[in-house]
Amino acid sequence: MTEQNLRAAKQVVHGALWLGLATAMSKLIGTLQKIPLQNIGGDGVFGIYNAVYPFYVLLTAIATAGIPIAVSRLVADCEAVGDQLGSRHIIRASALLMGTTGIAGWILMYSGAELIAGWIDNLHTIEAIKASSYALLVVPLAAVLRGYDQGKGRTTLSAISQVAEQVVRVAVMITLLLIFTGQQAADDVIAAGATFGSFAGGLCGLVLLVVVRGVELRNERRQALTASVVSCEEKPAVLDTHVGLIPAVHSSSGNINALAVASGEQEDWRNHGAERAEGLASPSRESNPSFGTWMKRMAWTALPICLGAIVVPVVNVVDVFTVPRLLNAEGYTGTAAMIQYGLYSRALPLTQLVTMVAGSLAVGLVPALAEAKRKGSMREQAKLIKGAMRAALIIGAAATVGLVVLTRPINIALYMDNRAELAFALVSSTALAGVLQVVSATLLQGIGALRAPAVHLLAAAGAKIGLNIVLVPMFGIEGAALSALVSLTLAAALNVRSLARHGGVAPAAWAAGIARLALALFVMGAVAGLSAAAVAQGIGGGRLAALAATAIGVPLGALVFGALAVMLGLVQPQELAAVPRIGTRLAALAERRKR
Repeated sequence: MTEQNLRAAKQVVHGALWLGLATAMSKLIGTLQKIPLQNIGGDGVFGIYNAVYPFYVLLTAIATAGIPIAVSRLVADCEAVGDQLGSRHIIRASALLMGTTGIAGWILMYSGAELIAGWIDNLHTIEAIKASSYALLVVPLAAVLRGYDQGKGRTTLSAISQVAEQVVRVAVMITLLLIFTGQQAADDVIAAGATFGSFAGGLCGLVLLVVVRGVELRNERRQALTASVVSCEEKPAVLDTHVGLIPAVHSSSGNINALAVASGEQEDWRNHGAERAEGLASPSRESNPSFGTWMKRMAWTALPICLGAIVVPVVNVVDVFTVPRLLNAEGYTGTAAMIQYGLYSRALPLTQLVTMVAGSLAVGLVPALAEAKRKGSMREQAKLIKGAMRAALIIGAAATVGLVVLTRPINIALYMDNRAELAFALVSSTALAGVLQVVSATLLQGIGALRAPAVHLLAAAGAKIGLNIVLVPMFGIEGAALSALVSLTLAAALNVRSLARHGGVAPAAWAAGIARLALALFVMGAVAGLSAAAVAQGIGGGRLAALAATAIGVPLGALVFGALAVMLGLVQPQELAAVPRIGTRLAALAERRKR
């Protein structure tokens, strides 16, 4: 590999790392922001927000999912052949397409707020729906510019804009929460202020991208002007022979053709003369497609990605459109139903955080799986799948046991009381199924089985609807939590079956040693639970005691489980060696234990 290629490869890896970290950080901020939302606004506001936000996420996914990737791919193709005119056509066409889509989505969501609230069966959500609709005016355009920057290889700006968007969104949300709660506003007004943060964050990200894009265009014009002057000085004969050629080329395709002339790439102008000039000044439809053609290309490129991206929001929307309605049918008033829905949603940020971390780790295996499949190396593919699913099992099981055992102190520490403890524990118990589902879905995509995860999640959504209808009237929000556990387990089981069929790795290959895992989990749970109880007993009741119990129980339980995992051989030395800094020492310890 040449030095130039090596430098380019390093830049790609560096950019991908920045983008991955930014995505993880933005997801983390977006997940944890629900805790101050509940603390400041209360369970009623929390319930309204959680009833509206999944629907907004669904519409945003429909409007934007796949567009950054589609724009990135098309721009990268143009950049590879030096077609900057094509890149500019792509960004203009995609901005027109997404701008129109965003405006249409805003109109439908804002004007249809009462209709949507009727679907949810709670009129307290109307103002929050209207407030969240404004984000559709800016988020799609920001997605276009991020895709353009990624296609140009500038992932750092895209990463910074993502983090800035989330930070501003949370800052505006908390500010409006404090203002409206200080004014003792109604819950629906406070929730509307919280959802309006999505527009503020999206606007910040868009402004940042537009400003940088404006600076880039000014630099491009300056470079084009300089290149034109240089070409006039170096090639007077060409200009004498073809008067007005350079202005015509520049006006049609920006600076790229002027630069080509200036650098000598268009070296045989005398021979090709007017024919060459005509080809550059008036590009053919094949070399420079129309806006309509670019829109069609983007739509067809983004469609399969979009279909995969909206599946998870669809599953979340199932609860939005069923649980409040079923609670109303059981005699809860509109406000009481939203309070119950807020209580049901308490553990969701924690389980989403666990699945997000596991999913981020699994995404890194997708290129390796695709390469193994391309080479026909089934052994390497099976090794990667086995290791990933085993890690998912261990991480998901440990997180589930930890969250369930420490339900009481965590609930009080985060939300100031221990209401809906059983629902919190049941939702927490979905962490294992969620991790297995996310990791197995990622692995299926890596080996080319793209449809299976989407079909399985849709089946899970159907099961969730049926179970909600049966269980919520019987058990309330605990029934909704139980149906979430069953439906996610169904999705994970279907993925595992497909993984065995398409990837050639049966569950027995990665679930070996289940008795040792159960022993480690039991000891971990006992140590974490007893230590947390002892700390809380020593300090007394209240939130401070719960915070101290959580701060002691979580790391102590993790330490005990890690030690047992090594002692019982749940993890192998080569797997531990991959852990940064302490991995080598852990691997050496595990190796000595085996001897």
